[in-house]
Amino acid sequence: MRIALFDHDDVFEDFYPHYGVDQRTFATHWADTGVHAITTVLQRAVGDVTWYGQSLAPEIDELVHSVVGCRVKMIQSSSLHRLMWRMFYLGHGAWRWRKRYRAFATVASYASPASPALLRVLRHDRPDVLFVCSYSSGRFDVLLMLAKVLNVPLIAFHAGGEPDEYLGKRIRGWTIPRADMFIVSSEAERTMLMTRYAVRAERLALILTPIDTARFRPMNRAAACRIADLDERRRYVLFVGRLADQMKRVSALIRAFARLVPQHPDADLLIVGEGPDGERLRRIATKHAPGRVRFLGWRSGPDALAPLYNAAECLALPSRREGFPTVVGEAMACGTPVLASRVGGVGEMVIDGETGWLVPPCDDGALAARLALVLESRDTLAAMRPRARKMAEARVSPEMVGQALADCFGGVLARAASQEG
Repeated sequence: MRIALFDHDDVFEDFYPHYGVDQRTFATHWADTGVHAITTVLQRAVGDVTWYGQSLAPEIDELVHSVVGCRVKMIQSSSLHRLMWRMFYLGHGAWRWRKRYRAFATVASYASPASPALLRVLRHDRPDVLFVCSYSSGRFDVLLMLAKVLNVPLIAFHAGGEPDEYLGKRIRGWTIPRADMFIVSSEAERTMLMTRYAVRAERLALILTPIDTARFRPMNRAAACRIADLDERRRYVLFVGRLADQMKRVSALIRAFARLVPQHPDADLLIVGEGPDGERLRRIATKHAPGRVRFLGWRSGPDALAPLYNAAECLALPSRREGFPTVVGEAMACGTPVLASRVGGVGEMVIDGETGWLVPPCDDGALAARLALVLESRDTLAAMRPRARKMAEARVSPEMVGQALADCFGGVLARAASQEG
């Protein structure tokens, strides 16, 4: 099976350079997103994947990714998209356009994949199926049309976002029901697609992002603290994610933790990640909990993260919204309970009182109360750890996800073949 995979961003420059990743690094060994995790399992368990990226100025033609195993091709975006991008970001007086960002982003999401070069490459490669990692923008609509031109099915996966915030949302009511399959990350997403977009139940499969449960695994806490350069005598609450406060609400976590500092002098808050609000969050931590919040910077991969998960009392994720956060699966694979907002696919694995705790999104009082419970309930935490690991093995291990993806893709191709016959 030849699988053509498309990421969620219009062009490479919109996302990856913010993480210090150039095109060659991206195409050969960088593998730090949930899309990379899914692609790795697709490549091993389902078929031969080619990741089609688009760029304003492609620097590579085709390379093989040493970690994921797929081929990566970089194709130039359309001339209209490149012109718009230069005018919006680089032109004289470009700042004048910023108030119209949403209009720009909507048109750009259609313009980037509407590229003759992309159509030529796809016609040459003749994929059996298109796998699209978002249906929240015009990119999905154009790729659906390309799938129809190529006479191949399209499977869509969505990492988060609300329908009212989709770019080009009016046309989505026509295009979404015409996709061949959706891989959803929660029962809530499944229900939304069925009720709002009339997607038939047989075209929906609930499959979570796979986690390398062989490398993200429980380990001796003392050893984990040594590896992570942490004091074994102290206790830790852990946050892992991008420091984008409007979405992740790290400031709310800092303030909730600060309220508990006097009662728990042996506890610290560890914050792993970087982002646009990093400096502001550091100032908030210094003001409200001086010396008790440690910013560890950006860390990725099991060698760096597994010891941190194992050293922590819990992973805390008070996000305003999410799809299925990879960090939840990673933490639970290490046997670490999760305290999180009840958003997206979090509740698929975090069972309140069993494998962690769920709080209403943006409810700072509930967040503080649950965080206090975490720091006061050592026996409860110890009992949760094996349950968290068992949940991860059942829902996000590569073996379980690989079989689910194989069934999903195989079913779509079988249905397409029967319709042609």
